[in-house]
Amino acid sequence: MLLGALDDEEFNLLGKAARSPLMNTNQRIVALYEYIQPCYPTFEGPALEGKVLFSHLFPEEAYNDYKLRRLLSSFSQLVERFLVYLEAKREEQEAPLLLIRALGRRNLHGYFKKYSMEVLEALDHSPYRDLDYYNRRVEVFTNYYFHPFTDKRSVEPARLQELVNDMDYSYALKMYRLGNELRNRERIFSEQYELAGIDAMAVQYGDGILSENAVFRTYRSLLNAYQDEGNPVLFRELKNNYLSHFDEMRQDDRNLLFQQILNYTIRRINEGDSSYYKEALGLYRMGLKNELLTDGGRMSEATYSNIVMVSCEEGEYDWARSFMGQHKSLLAEDTREDVVAHGYSLWYYFKGHYDEALQILLSHRFSGPFQHSSRMTTIRIIFEQFFMDRTYFDLLLSQSRAFEKFLSRDTSLSRDRNELHKNTTALIRRIATALYRGEPVEEVKEWALAEIDSGQAFILRNWLHKKLLQLTTSPY
Repeated sequence: MLLGALDDEEFNLLGKAARSPLMNTNQRIVALYEYIQPCYPTFEGPALEGKVLFSHLFPEEAYNDYKLRRLLSSFSQLVERFLVYLEAKREEQEAPLLLIRALGRRNLHGYFKKYSMEVLEALDHSPYRDLDYYNRRVEVFTNYYFHPFTDKRSVEPARLQELVNDMDYSYALKMYRLGNELRNRERIFSEQYELAGIDAMAVQYGDGILSENAVFRTYRSLLNAYQDEGNPVLFRELKNNYLSHFDEMRQDDRNLLFQQILNYTIRRINEGDSSYYKEALGLYRMGLKNELLTDGGRMSEATYSNIVMVSCEEGEYDWARSFMGQHKSLLAEDTREDVVAHGYSLWYYFKGHYDEALQILLSHRFSGPFQHSSRMTTIRIIFEQFFMDRTYFDLLLSQSRAFEKFLSRDTSLSRDRNELHKNTTALIRRIATALYRGEPVEEVKEWALAEIDSGQAFILRNWLHKKLLQLTTSPY
């Protein structure tokens, strides 16, 4: 419901909008607002049932569903106009552009030209040279040039060349933002996109004016890193560009680039490169400091869990526990218990308190989205216990087989992510079975390490590799 998007102040302001002749002249809408006002913010209860609502708004008429729907539709349109008003009020930078358009339509060319030139000058003094900057320059100067009262002969050729360049740069930045997002989607959702045009554009603009542009250079280094993700030099170039130009970017570019750089480090970790744990933790700390990890005052469950895992991998146990306590209120209420339970199971696991961790995982009823992480963590912990005590074999076998069946039916993960979990679970089961049957430890270690290094996709690759190297003849 649209009304659910309004906070207390905004909902009260909506009442003023309903009573304002500039926004509404239908007194039934005013009556509707006043009637539902006590129901804010849940808008639940028998008072809002159709016939009850109609009898209040039209007390002398028989119930007419069509009439009620028309009134509700008109009220929804008022709320939509009100949301536009709120957005325009927040985006104060839009006001000059709106004024220019208004002056241009009214043929007030003197004022139109004056304000157009003032906006262009103000843009030139802006600290940013990003997509928004170039888009605004193109819009203002294009509208000015093509106005019927503008003397085309008075426009200097250099200004027209700037317009062409601005359009090129705007297009280049749009394509780089899109190109990097599509490369990111390829990794997450196993999709494929043909980006030959974007690759060619990198050559065209690589040594031009945009090569000195902080935003463009950072997006370009991100795309280069996507093309060769195993190259640490490209990652360092990307990270250095982002950090050194952080203050030269607006919030939307900061957020978008930060999230993709963070995704990059997580993928490297998932593919077995443990050196990226430190990189990821540094990024998370930076993200917390600069409010890059929340959206609308909320933190995603994946972000929360990853921060716990990465900080524990780096041995920052006190910091991890402090983070969990301080930031759990940022999680959505409907998933908070699942996320926190999994976080504490990881914390206990990394501290070596396996029984406490397992108790949380086996006693808490995790909802669907948390089945993968909680089951994988459970198998990981039991495998650790199996290394020390072979009597855990049956429990490990039952948990791994149950997870494999779950994965065979699950469609929520991308094909690549599903395969990572399947391969890892199957390999753990095979190693445990071989050891339980008494196969020579060195032989098991040899073929298992060879399989890990074969190029097949595994989650927790570093952990598996480390456990196998620790494998000894006796588990006791």
